Amino acid sequence: MHHDECEGPSFSEIRGVDPASLRVFHAFFRAMRLHRQLMFKMMSDKNIYPGQAGCLWVIGNHNGIPQRDLARRLHVARPTITVMLHKMETAGLIARRPDEKDQRLTRIYLTDAGRCLQDEMNSILAGFINASFGKMSIDDLKDFERLLDALCSNISHEL
Repeated sequence: MHHDECEGPSFSEIRGVDPASLRVFHAFFRAMRLHRQLMFKMMSDKNIYPGQAGCLWVIGNHNGIPQRDLARRLHVARPTITVMLHKMETAGLIARRPDEKDQRLTRIYLTDAGRCLQDEMNSILAGFINASFGKMSIDDLKDFERLLDALCSNISHEL
């Protein structure tokens, strides 16, 4: 079956799945891909990159977070977070300082430049949410939330 490259992979040939579920899966997969593309576009237009955005978000909400806890929250390996933090420190967005009571711990803090970038990210996120959901009716939003909650519940039971 031929499909347009922009549409992504075709799921029309999966055996053992009812047609309605397959159509919803395809629509959901497409929505996730477009969601990621729009978020990346809006962030990269401001020279903010996904890993950096997530990292800044967590640090901003947990200023002084230990480096190991940051790695755990972002679900990345410690060496990965070390490289990411080095780049952000070089850019002047964060400061790493040893814990006053436990020198083995390194705590991460936002700098003023990091806070400015986080404020910019908040504006981008507000624009992203409004572009994605702002045109939906309140009833559609409630239905969508209910359906996503049900999907998350189904998936959680399998984990």
